[in-house]
Amino acid sequence: MKTFAGLRVHEIVQTYSDTLIRIAVQQTKNMSEAEDIVQEVYMTLMKQKKPFDNESHLKAWLIKVTFNKCKDYFKSSRVRKTVSITDEMTFIAKEEQSVLPEIFELVQEDRVIVYLHYYEGYTTAEIANLLEMKVNTVGSKLRRVRMKLKTILEEGSKV
Repeated sequence: MKTFAGLRVHEIVQTYSDTLIRIAVQQTKNMSEAEDIVQEVYMTLMKQKKPFDNESHLKAWLIKVTFNKCKDYFKSSRVRKTVSITDEMTFIAKEEQSVLPEIFELVQEDRVIVYLHYYEGYTTAEIANLLEMKVNTVGSKLRRVRMKLKTILEEGSKV
């Protein structure tokens, strides 16, 4: 059986599927499309010939490919009207759901940065590397998004 970074394919699927699904859902806002995208990611993995240095390299590769597949999705003719994302997000913890509508209002690039930083725990340098951006750009976008979300959440709690 084929292995990547010392892990068998079924171990990779068990370990990373939730993360990849969350990324794809927050990008596409559609659970069924997200599942299709993650399947495509795993098919791409199976065709991968270059070895991974370690498990963190594998994880970064999977995340990057997932974002790229999401970009491809938006370029394709598959994009269509979607079901309300909050109806499909039952697998996300309650505390995360409280800010999801606000996060989904952000532009796609900002959502990516927020997700990678707060949900996956990546540093700004790691995000910059994954998204092929400058570290300072990621840092300033993260600061602007924090201020924007803070304003949105404060206004919502005053109502």
